Amino acid sequence: MKGNVSPEQQLKLGLFTEKSESYLKLIEIHEILLNQRASILKDVADAIERNDYVKLSHLLVSRSNIQTAIEEIEALHEDELNTHVSLNDRLGRALKDAAASMEAKGEDILLNVIHNLDKLNQSAHSMISKATSITSKTVSRGNKLSHHAGQLLIHKTSEGLVKLADIIQKRS
Repeated sequence: MKGNVSPEQQLKLGLFTEKSESYLKLIEIHEILLNQRASILKDVADAIERNDYVKLSHLLVSRSNIQTAIEEIEALHEDELNTHVSLNDRLGRALKDAAASMEAKGEDILLNVIHNLDKLNQSAHSMISKATSITSKTVSRGNKLSHHAGQLLIHKTSEGLVKLADIIQKRS
C-alpha cells in the first residue's frame, strides 16, 4: 500500500494503523481523500477533453492510489465511519421527524383554533339574533302599550269632557 500513496498520505495512514489518531481526524482524512478523488475525476474528464493522454495517465495512477487509500481506511475503520454516517443520518432523521411532527401538530392546533372561532362566531351570531329579537319584541310591546295608553287617555278624556259638557248644560 505504501508504494501507492504519497508520503504525506503514508504518514496519515500510518497513524491510523497505530490507532493513535482521534475519531475526528479519521473522518477529516477520509473526507479529504474523497474530495481529492472527486477533484481527480474532474481533472480526468478535462484531460480526456483536451486529449492530454500523458496527464490522463498520471491522473489515473493518482486516482488509483487515492482509491486504494480510501478502501484501506474504510476497511480498517468501517465501524467508526459507519457510526459517523449513521449518527448523522439518525440526527437528520430525528430533526426531520420532529419538524414533521411539529408541522402536523401545528396544523391540528390551527384547525382547532379555526373550529373554535367558528363556534364562537356562531354563538355570537345566535346571541345577537336573540337580543335583536327580544329588543324588537320589547319595542313592539312598548309601542302597543303606549298606543293602548293613548287610546285609554283619549277615551277617558272624551268621557270626562262629555260629563263636563253634561254638567255645564244642566247648569245653564
